[in-house]
Amino acid sequence: MDQTGAPVRKAFDIGNKARPPWVWGVVFGVACIFIVGAAKAREQASLSVLTRNGPAIAGPAVVHANAFSRDHETTVVVDVVHLEHLYDVVMVDFLSGRHPADVLVIPATWVPDFAAFLSDVPAWLIHGPHAGGIHPVYRRTMMGWNQRWLGVTIDGDLQMGVFRRDLFDDPQTRADFEAEFGRTLQPPQTWREFNELTRFFNGRLDPSGRPLLGSLEAFKQEDQGLWSFISRAVAYGSHPNYPGAFFFDPVTMEPSINSPAWKRALGEYMEALSHGPNEARFMGGNDVRYRFAEGHAALAIGWQDIGILAADWPSAIGADKVGFFALPGSREVWNPVTDQWNALPRARSVPYLAFGGWVAVVPVSTKDRNLAWSFVAEFGSPENSALDTKVGVSGINPYRAAELTNIEGWQAVLGEEGAQTYLDINRQALNDPALVAELRLPGYQAYMEALTHQVERALNGMISVDQALDTAAAQWEQITDRLGRDSQRRHYQDAIGYMESEP
Repeated sequence: MDQTGAPVRKAFDIGNKARPPWVWGVVFGVACIFIVGAAKAREQASLSVLTRNGPAIAGPAVVHANAFSRDHETTVVVDVVHLEHLYDVVMVDFLSGRHPADVLVIPATWVPDFAAFLSDVPAWLIHGPHAGGIHPVYRRTMMGWNQRWLGVTIDGDLQMGVFRRDLFDDPQTRADFEAEFGRTLQPPQTWREFNELTRFFNGRLDPSGRPLLGSLEAFKQEDQGLWSFISRAVAYGSHPNYPGAFFFDPVTMEPSINSPAWKRALGEYMEALSHGPNEARFMGGNDVRYRFAEGHAALAIGWQDIGILAADWPSAIGADKVGFFALPGSREVWNPVTDQWNALPRARSVPYLAFGGWVAVVPVSTKDRNLAWSFVAEFGSPENSALDTKVGVSGINPYRAAELTNIEGWQAVLGEEGAQTYLDINRQALNDPALVAELRLPGYQAYMEALTHQVERALNGMISVDQALDTAAAQWEQITDRLGRDSQRRHYQDAIGYMESEP
C-alpha cells in the first residue's frame, strides 16, 4: 500500500497536521464489530489471526486485517483472548494438537515456550524491506530463538518517563522546590529524585485548582506492575562489568532477584506507593496512561506511548504540556562478584526492554504459510508502523530504526521540542550498551508469575521485602531445576550473548 491512496492510510491519516484525536475511537469501534463476528466467520476465513483483547495490538490487527482482506481478495478474521488467558489458550491448543490460528500476535517472551510449534520466518521476509528495517536490538533479542528466526517484531517496548512541562516551568513551583530541596526543579536523574518529586508534587494544586498526584506507576502486579518494579531494579542491579548477571548468575543460574539491588528497588517502589492515592495499589498500565494523559499527575513511568496518548487523546492535556525523560537511574550499583555497592562517577540510566514487545508468528500447522507471512509483512510494513506508532491507543511503540530519525511525522503529534526529546531518548536507549533486554527463557511465564505473586504479597503488607524476594528466588531455583539447569544455563547465556573468558 502506498501513502497516497490506500484506505488504511486514510484511516490513520496525519498528513501534514496532527490527526484528529477521535480517530482511534472510531477505528476501534469498527474493530470491535469485526471481532465480535470472528467466531462465525472463522470457518470461511482464508486466514485467522489470534491476539490479545482491547484496542492495544488488537485494534491495529483488525484494521490491517480489513485492508489485507480487501487488497488481496481474501478473508482475514481476527479473534481475541484476554491477555491474562492468551498464553494458556495457545499452549493448550498446541499440546492437544489443535490449530490455534494461522497467525499469532503474542509477547516476544513467549516464543521460547512455543518454538517447537512455530514455523521459520521465510528469508524473503527476514531480509527484505519489511523486517530488514527493524532496529537491530529487537531483531537480535526478540525475533529469533535457538538459531532460528521465528517471529517478526510489530511493537518495540521501552520504559521511559513523562512529566508535566507546564508544572515544571511554573515560577512559583520552581521557587518552592528549590527552597525545599536546594536544587533546581528538573526531571529526575535517579529513582531517589523521582520519589522526592513524587512527595513534592503530591497534593499540590494544578493551574485549574485540582489537587495533583505526585506520580503514576503501575502497581497492580498482574497488570504490568511487575515491569514498573523491574524498571527500578535495572538501575541498581545491572553492573556495567557484569551486565548478564541481572536476572541470573550466567554461570551457576542462581537467581539475582533477591540481591540487595533488587531489595532496594522493591523498598523504594513501595515507598512511592505510600505517597500515592489509596487506589494506586490497584492501578495497572492503562490506568497510568489515561490518568496522566488527562493531567492528574506531575510525572509518570510507562512505555513510550504514554506520551503519545497525552498528546492525542480527546481529553488529553496536549503535546505542549508533555515532556519526556529517560528511565531514572542511580549513582551506585550492586557488584555481584564482590557483594558490595560500587559508586558511579555520575547518575547512570539503564534502559530496559520491559515486557519485550509483541511479535507475529506462524504455527507449523498453518496451511497457507506464505499467505500468513504476507499478512505479517503487511501488518508491520514501514508505512503501517509509521502510522501505528503515532496513535496513542494502538499499543505499538517504535521498533524501526528509520522511525527514530524521521522527525517530521513525530512533530505533527508531539510538537518540535517534544518530538526531538522523545526520539533522542529512544535512540540513546536502544544504542546504549548498558541496555537490559527482557528475560527470554523457557518457562518465562512460570518465573514471572512466581515473582509477581511474592511482590504482590509485599505490596499488600503480608510479608517483608526480604521475605518476598528470597521466596521468589527459591521458587526460581525450583523452576530452573525442573526445566533442567544445564539447558536453562545454555539458553540464558545465548540470550544475553555471554561468553566465558579464557583461563
